[in-house]
Parts: sequence; C-alpha cells; structure tokens
Amino acid sequence: MKHPVRTLIPLTAVVLLAACVKPAEQKAPENTPAPKAEPFAVAPPPPAQPPSVAGIPAAAIGAAERAKMKVEVASTSTADNGALFRQAKALCAEKKFSEARAVLDRIPAELLTPDQEKAVNELRSQINAALGG
Repeated sequence: MKHPVRTLIPLTAVVLLAACVKPAEQKAPENTPAPKAEPFAVAPPPPAQPPSVAGIPAAAIGAAERAKMKVEVASTSTADNGALFRQAKALCAEKKFSEARAVLDRIPAELLTPDQEKAVNELRSQINAALGG
C-alpha cells in the first residue's frame, strides 16, 4: 500500500500550480447600443387608400383643375390675340405699319392655331412689304 502523504504531495503540487497559472484574459462583452437606423433609409408605407372625394382620387381632381385653368388661360389669350390681330389690321388700314408690327409682335406664336398663325404671318408680310423690308 502506498503511503497517503506520498499520494497527497503530487496532488497538492498540481493544485498549487493550477492556482498559479492565470487563465487567458477574457474581455466581457461591452454594452454597445444597437446601431441607429439612417433617417429616410426606409420609405414610409403608402397610405392604405389614396385620398379621394366622392370616390374620385385627389390626384385626378388636381389634374382636372390644372387642365381647366390652362383652357381658361388659352381661351382668354385667344380672345386677347384676336383683339390684338384686329387692332393690327386696323392700324395697317390706317397706314400705321410700324405700330401694326409692334402690335403683332405682342401676339405669342405658341398659343396660335395653324389658321391664326397663317393670318398673322400674311398680315406681317403685308406690313413688311409696305415698310419696304
């Protein structure tokens, strides 16, 4: 039988050595906050149902109102253009060609119909021929 002290000595030595050896340092996980989401990174969800008035989408109503305003402006411009054309024609009849040309220059060509544009160009040609240039 072995002596109990001889058995304890190596065992004690191992325990002492184990106590002297330091375990590798471990870092505790830091309490870092979750990364913040970028503003505007995610688009807001679309509305469940687009706004409407009496079942007509608001976008369609807005488009119709804009078209109506364009028609009103165009019809007013056409009336004004007609008055300007008649004024230029009257000035041309009175042999006031420079004034007639100035009145014709106030008529915006982009708002004229092809027939109106033709009439304006004919009157302008008459005025230029009368002025000699």
